Amino acid sequence: MSTPPFPLIRMQGPAHDRGRQYGSQARKLIHQVIDFYRGMFQTKSNLDWDASLAKAREFIPFMQAYDAEIMEEMEGIARGAERSLEEILALNVRSELLFLLTAQGDPAPPGCTSLAVRPGPAGAGPMLLAQNWDWYPAVRDLCVMLQIQPQGRPDIIQVVEAGLIAKTGFNSAGIGLCTNALVSAGWRVGVPFHAILRRILSAATMAEAIGAVTQPPRASSGSYLIGHAEGEAICIEAAPRALNYIFPAQGIITHSNHYKVYHPQINDLVPSLWPDSIMRDHRAAKMLAAGPRPIGVRRIKQVLRDHFDRPYSICAHPDAAHPLEERCHTNFSIIMDLTAQTLYLAPGPPCAREYVRIDCPGMQVVP
Repeated sequence: MSTPPFPLIRMQGPAHDRGRQYGSQARKLIHQVIDFYRGMFQTKSNLDWDASLAKAREFIPFMQAYDAEIMEEMEGIARGAERSLEEILALNVRSELLFLLTAQGDPAPPGCTSLAVRPGPAGAGPMLLAQNWDWYPAVRDLCVMLQIQPQGRPDIIQVVEAGLIAKTGFNSAGIGLCTNALVSAGWRVGVPFHAILRRILSAATMAEAIGAVTQPPRASSGSYLIGHAEGEAICIEAAPRALNYIFPAQGIITHSNHYKVYHPQINDLVPSLWPDSIMRDHRAAKMLAAGPRPIGVRRIKQVLRDHFDRPYSICAHPDAAHPLEERCHTNFSIIMDLTAQTLYLAPGPPCAREYVRIDCPGMQVVP
């Protein structure tokens, strides 16, 4: 494996052992991530730290019933990082804690543009997934790459904020995942967004990956763009009590932070809060459709570096008109070739950084 641009954390064995390895290797970064979100919960959700931890505890029964290994791994992370389980829980329900009060509070911007490109006719070209992750610059350098070898489940490569159990990556069963925050009415205590991400990445089949979204009592909203190395892809737009399904059109799926499919039970709050989402999705689809086929990594890099409507572009940059603490940009950009088990990763914004190619054949953990 090539040297990634973020610290590489290797985890293997039973769930608690994996978590302890993670927590001990990323201890300093996890402490910094906790400090960041402690302030964010207070500022954005009017939750002091004790209230944040109390709210996080409410999710435990749902997570335990959904996937007990996730809870065991978080217990291990807490032990290795020398923090409490509730603090690690708070990180992993940070989407819910930040957005639960959206209708009455001052919500954080969701960010992110994702895409999937299927192989062309007769299998020409690779199966590609890609994403720009847009968020606060303070956490860009607090990310890590996790290389996970569990027992009885596929190996996983993913990039996360230190202390989180999942975000974007792919596994040795050929399943890849990109994701976008969505914000709708009706959020509740249930199975949280990041637990669903991890369960998708733990799936051995597409059916299992899709079921990870469709079967549980979801706490919140999210877009789950799931691809398979054999050339299939689906985007699931999820709300707590409703779902939409999007399949490739001319071999392409693009998604940002608004619901693309109308559903009478989904009250989409994003267009009035962050209208840039609408143009980012349109722009990505337009750029991909305009060029020759098959679409390769080079074209996708061009899309992810696009500056139309800057600073609210696919390659996002801070808006100088906003207070410093409100400014966001693309923290990392990732392209995953599921066919070759290769990823390309750039700390963001990607217009200013080169992508590092990381080959992961077999997904085996190196001792």
